[in-house]
Amino acid sequence: MFWGTMLLGFILIGAAIYTIVPDLFLHRWGIGSWRRQFSPGVALTFDDGPDPLITPRLLQALKRHKISATFFVIAEKAAQYPELIQQMAGEGHQIGVHSFSHRYAWFTSPRKTVQEWTESVRVLEQILGQKITWMRPPWGTFNLVTWLWLKRHHMRAVLWNAEGHDWEVRRSPEDISARIMKRVNEGSIVVMHDSGGESGAPENTLAALDLLAERIPRDLKLPFVPLDFPDWSLGQRLTFRIWEKWEHYYAKTHHVDRVDDTNIFRLEKTVYDGPKLYSEDGRLLARKGDPAAEIHMDNIRLQAKGRDVQKTALKALRQARISMPDLARYIAHNPRYSDVKVFVGETLLYRGVKGFGFTVQDLPETWKSRGIALLQMMIMRIYHPAGKDRQNERLGNKTKLVWISREKLLSYAASDLKSGKNSS
Repeated sequence: MFWGTMLLGFILIGAAIYTIVPDLFLHRWGIGSWRRQFSPGVALTFDDGPDPLITPRLLQALKRHKISATFFVIAEKAAQYPELIQQMAGEGHQIGVHSFSHRYAWFTSPRKTVQEWTESVRVLEQILGQKITWMRPPWGTFNLVTWLWLKRHHMRAVLWNAEGHDWEVRRSPEDISARIMKRVNEGSIVVMHDSGGESGAPENTLAALDLLAERIPRDLKLPFVPLDFPDWSLGQRLTFRIWEKWEHYYAKTHHVDRVDDTNIFRLEKTVYDGPKLYSEDGRLLARKGDPAAEIHMDNIRLQAKGRDVQKTALKALRQARISMPDLARYIAHNPRYSDVKVFVGETLLYRGVKGFGFTVQDLPETWKSRGIALLQMMIMRIYHPAGKDRQNERLGNKTKLVWISREKLLSYAASDLKSGKNSS
């Protein structure tokens, strides 16, 4: 009896190590996998295809909405329809592997697990002629060998943090889109399906895609972005997440508005608390206690990839030129800002702003200005590609007041900055 109990205990512990433990870490807690990306938008992904009837229609819809998606495909189906895989890649979509035959990891032996994943990658790489580096296990479940295999082959396990249960035919397009919209934010990975669901379900998926393509940019002011991951350690990812939560809290409590789905500026209606500001012809524009608006940089949309500081700065300037006219139009048509005469910011990033019509003024050194300087240095460390090792040639060493009058800002609405004119 004793030895039987011991044997049963060892079997249960071994089964837990093989199934439950890796699944908890990778699937439930996202440790060792990617449940989100870190770019300023929403990434659409599709599982279980390709399907000769649904996938072509889905590709047409993505082309119509100008969305680049990622397809995690079943290699067994890919071998049957290689032309669809090539069409996906040819139209700018990314390809990941979703196993060979969609087996549940917990009930797959170690030997079969290795065979499944190794063969699936071989099939896809043969069709595409390029290396496959992303995998997504069926149902998002792992066993110990799945984890060991992806580590050995330097694969990234990509999961999701928003789904609409679109494989169920009872889910209407409205149900699917509403469920996804509730869970979407910057960095979200959305999972949908172009095959493998209940009969009739793919029609709802196609209709839901049209709804999401309209509502996410319009209502949430988030763009669709290709799936992408930075080369970050777990510590960097956790630091980013903590900082992001703070930024979300601040934006919510201070009613910081986004302009649209791509603009790098955000606005906060506030009460002016600085020195008197005068126009070029001597008119008083703002004094302490007047309504004002703070212009914030949408930091995640300035996040750069690579470590080339000069390219990063040029990219930021281009984004600012493109964003200014839309910012001006937003202000012109938003009654919330109708009584605001000046738009201000206190920042270390004041070099180059005069080219956009801003005035730069010194501020007395206070605890507030020191706090702003420290805050912006932390932002630079988190979002800049070189992190703490960056050079400070474009970052001032003292917080200054930058501001622009309503009249001057609104002149951007009629400008032709989007064509590249008026460079700073």
